[in-house]
Amino acid sequence: MNQLLFSLLIVITLCGQQQGSFLQEKQNNKIFTIKLRETQKIVTAKEMYDFLSTKQTYFRQQIPIDISEIEFGGYVPKLQQNEQKKGTSLKLHNFKNTQFTGPITVGDQEFQVIFDTGSANFWIDSVKCKNEGCQQHIQYKPSLRAKHLGYALNVQFGTGDLNGEVNSDVVKLGEIEIEDQNIAEIIEENGSVFQNTGFDGIVGLAYPSMAAYNFSPLFDNMINEKKLKSNQFSFYMSNQVNSYESQITFGGYDVTKLDGPINYHPVIDQYYWMIKADNILVNGKDEGFCPKGCKIVADTGTSLITGPFEDLMKLLDLTNINDDCSNLNQLPKLTFRIDGVDYDLDSKDYIMEMRDDGTEIPLNNDVSASAFIQGTSSQCIGAFMPLDIPEPQGPAWILGDIFLTKYLSVYDRDTNMVGFGKAKH
Repeated sequence: MNQLLFSLLIVITLCGQQQGSFLQEKQNNKIFTIKLRETQKIVTAKEMYDFLSTKQTYFRQQIPIDISEIEFGGYVPKLQQNEQKKGTSLKLHNFKNTQFTGPITVGDQEFQVIFDTGSANFWIDSVKCKNEGCQQHIQYKPSLRAKHLGYALNVQFGTGDLNGEVNSDVVKLGEIEIEDQNIAEIIEENGSVFQNTGFDGIVGLAYPSMAAYNFSPLFDNMINEKKLKSNQFSFYMSNQVNSYESQITFGGYDVTKLDGPINYHPVIDQYYWMIKADNILVNGKDEGFCPKGCKIVADTGTSLITGPFEDLMKLLDLTNINDDCSNLNQLPKLTFRIDGVDYDLDSKDYIMEMRDDGTEIPLNNDVSASAFIQGTSSQCIGAFMPLDIPEPQGPAWILGDIFLTKYLSVYDRDTNMVGFGKAKH
């Protein structure tokens, strides 16, 4: 991995809290909408990359956790005697540069969570966790309807580690109620990547093949229990920081948030919400990014656009962003061509202006593009990051919230398609 990822600080938009509830249900349509909010935070690229690329192991634990055994930095879940560990790879792209949160009730408590199409598990900070990162958030306490399942998760990465236990409780989203939703309670977390964030948990909305222990993700339980008229959900992301205009809608999409038609594209790998792009063009020109097509992941848990390292470095060279923003009007148009439909991003869509927040983004000598710059007033940065997703899902590009703000996105499990339509701002 290039040293850029070990030194770069990227300004991202992380989740802020909003006390709120569903908008009024649309009668007879079974469509429910949650308002989302965004605020600005800073996270190091190294921490995020380490967590994203980690291999995660989990095992069945029969003995309930004794809270008295949990100490800062010292607790490791105990294996049942003669119980064998099970190994697997569980990719959690939802922790990378996440942006938007909304309300959800678990047991008797309301939390602000990230609704993330890039993961499939349901994580929540537990009252059992005594670490600083946990105690800065609302901590989940099991209700009388909770059930002990005895599964445990262990995550180790370069800048810390996380231990969790998977149990179940009742979950409510407005009028929707799921009786036995599996929840990964975070019981210990070490590493600053989890501290000073504005969310209490993660609700994964990817395919169940990504979920631990073959548990059903929250949306799959909605499907199985026939909670919605249409088994789809959608995201509208406002371009106004700190606004309350962003929303996730279960059971359909909000036509008032659209400025044109929706085009649908088939999912090619039911793990991520992954589709295939014909090409990625720069000012309408084929630069060789997709000689045989490109895998594209629609990921609401990622702020930036990511691509394979070599391709992303080439893209940064082609854009050649001046750090004083002086060539903003001369920067090229980027086009993601998917099934013959062109989705354009103008410079104003993929440039982030760095303001007086004290943030510094050091340059790396190996990177010739000038998109990574010192974060002072009137400075510009490209909203891109290199990320090599391993096979079999990778190599792939991620369309994060930079793209999904311009285009309202629909995730349809009835037809296994992803839809994009120009959002109305």
